[in-house]
Amino acid sequence: MASELRVNTLKDASGNNSVALSTVAPGTPKGFCHFNQTTPAITNSLNASSLTDTAAGHGSVNWTSAMSDANYTCTTGNKTVAATTAYAVVLNDDVSYVTRTASVWSFNSYYINGSSNAAFDSSSAICAAMGDLA
Repeated sequence: MASELRVNTLKDASGNNSVALSTVAPGTPKGFCHFNQTTPAITNSLNASSLTDTAAGHGSVNWTSAMSDANYTCTTGNKTVAATTAYAVVLNDDVSYVTRTASVWSFNSYYINGSSNAAFDSSSAICAAMGDLA
């Protein structure tokens, strides 16, 4: 038997701290992918069907259910490998690789050491997609 729960506002157990459901639904991630590009493999995910390794430091996450368009946002994170080096996973809009679409989020993994950047395969990176599903 299917059930349906319809609410306008969520409150904590004491009846305080309310938030409108219209704020919660659009603000939650519609997918995330924790991945190891050295393998390459997805280690944990929601709404991510596969990981494509394009080249060293370049790849894409393929969403199971597409976003409504290509104008969604992904927050990213990356494992720190050395304390003196900054590491970043960023959106890849480079035309020589797969570009972002409603169902594919392309990325670059970089380490930044002084004034130089170099692509590398991250052993532990994450992205979380915020936007509307199609």
